[in-house]
Amino acid sequence: MERRNASESTGGRQSHSHHRRRKKPLYRRIRHWILKHKRQIAATVAVCVVAAGGVGLLIRHQLQKQESMQITAGNSHDVGNSYRELTYKGKKYCYNSLVRTILYAGIDEEDVLSESKQYGNKGRADSIALVVMDKQKQKITILPINRDTMTQVRRYSLNGNDNGLYTTHIGYAYAYGNGGKVSCENLMEAVSLLLGGITIGDYVVTSQASMPYINDLADGVTVTVPNNDLAEQYSELYQGNKVTLTDNNVTSYLQYRDTEETFSNEGRMERQKSFVTAFINQLKQMSTGTLDDKWDELGDMEDYLQTSITRNKYLDLVTLIKNLDFSEENYDSIPGKDQEGELHDEFIPDEEGLQEKIIELFYEEV
Repeated sequence: MERRNASESTGGRQSHSHHRRRKKPLYRRIRHWILKHKRQIAATVAVCVVAAGGVGLLIRHQLQKQESMQITAGNSHDVGNSYRELTYKGKKYCYNSLVRTILYAGIDEEDVLSESKQYGNKGRADSIALVVMDKQKQKITILPINRDTMTQVRRYSLNGNDNGLYTTHIGYAYAYGNGGKVSCENLMEAVSLLLGGITIGDYVVTSQASMPYINDLADGVTVTVPNNDLAEQYSELYQGNKVTLTDNNVTSYLQYRDTEETFSNEGRMERQKSFVTAFINQLKQMSTGTLDDKWDELGDMEDYLQTSITRNKYLDLVTLIKNLDFSEENYDSIPGKDQEGELHDEFIPDEEGLQEKIIELFYEEV
């Protein structure tokens, strides 16, 4: 019986043989094919290498670009020198270079503060205050900033791309970042923009879990309770009562508000004012040596604290706080009005009053 060998068929002709051709071993056939097509293989490999290298370079470029954006995200607002001089109502003013500022924010996070690669959906800044230390006027001023203040805030995509400035609640500035340095610097930028572009030196950001530690730094803060917001939950926290706060009630004292009640943040800010005023005055009464030792205690709350302040800066601040005057009258405010927003309460600063407050705190008439 005749069998056709397919390898002998050419051009449609059929070739017949009475003997079956013996096939070469597989490894020899592979070697033969490689030798025959080596130029084509080399070219293909070269194309693959170039393509892979191109994709690699592209990925590397994108990662470097992203890393750069993450590093500078919160500082993308270039303040420059435009804030150093201003003219208001025909008068010229220059920035007071003897002013030092620290931004404090309490974040609506119950536990550890940690950054992530994904941006957004982080805790909101519930309490915000700018500490203004003026060596020339020899005083400390605390400027609380309502978290519902409507101002320009920078937003980011989930992977950290800058989506520009939007008018929204200033408390969201931290939430739009990465939960770490970017969030802190984004909040600093929002406060800077609100206050005419002034520079902010450092930041201190804490979670709710830090409240007992902060209270312990002053060996228990003694306050005069300003309202009855917590009287039902804590029998001792009624208006006018003088109380030394403990681990059991300090977090509620500083963080609680009735979310069902309109503008309830105002009552919380009153309690925060009483706490901060007493806290600073109690620290001022401590010796410099005792205050120096407090730095080590900050290590106990490191998981609940984010700050740009180094030990050397802290030691300078201790001396500064001891030498500057502070009283309840120095706990200031931004003029404006509350209004109900579509989803949340809103605080609208009075533009003229805000500008005059900025000049009062940070400028001198030329």
